[in-house]
Amino acid sequence: MRVVTVANRKGGSAKTTTVVNLAYGLATRGRRVLVLDLDNQGHVLHGFSQGEQSLITPAFPIEHFYKQLVAVHPNIDITEVNNTSSDIGSQIQLQAVKEWCDDSRLCARYDVILIDTPPTLNAQLMAALAAATEIVIPAAPLPLSSDGVDKLLFACLKAVSERKFRAKSIKLLPVMVEKNVRLHRLTLNQWRERFGNTKVFSPIHKCIKLAEAFSTNKPISEFAPKCRGAKDYDALCNAMISK
Repeated sequence: MRVVTVANRKGGSAKTTTVVNLAYGLATRGRRVLVLDLDNQGHVLHGFSQGEQSLITPAFPIEHFYKQLVAVHPNIDITEVNNTSSDIGSQIQLQAVKEWCDDSRLCARYDVILIDTPPTLNAQLMAALAAATEIVIPAAPLPLSSDGVDKLLFACLKAVSERKFRAKSIKLLPVMVEKNVRLHRLTLNQWRERFGNTKVFSPIHKCIKLAEAFSTNKPISEFAPKCRGAKDYDALCNAMISK
């Protein structure tokens, strides 16, 4: 099973936007996608018009964290978070999500599991990172973001070396990029020099329509297919498919 975890310990780094638009892009390319929303705000569902709901099968790793699955596209199911549940963090073990993602019933039903994560270093984030076969770190190309990226990358690489994580790919996704901002260009160049071009995806440029799309419960490729944001996420999907 291909398990892609989108993570950053900093809030407002376009994690949910990336999960929504990756899910849609992969689904329209014929992949069957399950989105596991591990952020108890449950914002992934806001990126789609909700369709039919179904019971959770098989059982999720945190029994009371989710209400059910919501079908938002013929090829996309999304978990609906139970926002009334309390003390969720103590209910999940490091390998719980990994073991669940490897369930044979899920492997038969889906091609890709996308995991959205909370912006804090808690049990949900650690379990999502441990489950991942691929980790995508969206971050704005700014000095403070770079510091957070360094810390998360170091932690992930250390966990992989200790065989606590199984990810074979860890890549940066520059987001909210403005090509006319000198600091953005400098930081992007630093990332490419430090980590290598193959470890840094092509950037997602700043685009107000990405935010507007959420207000209509649509992925950007449905809301404004000709805008820069749609083209950038389309390129990201192509890069993910070509792996």
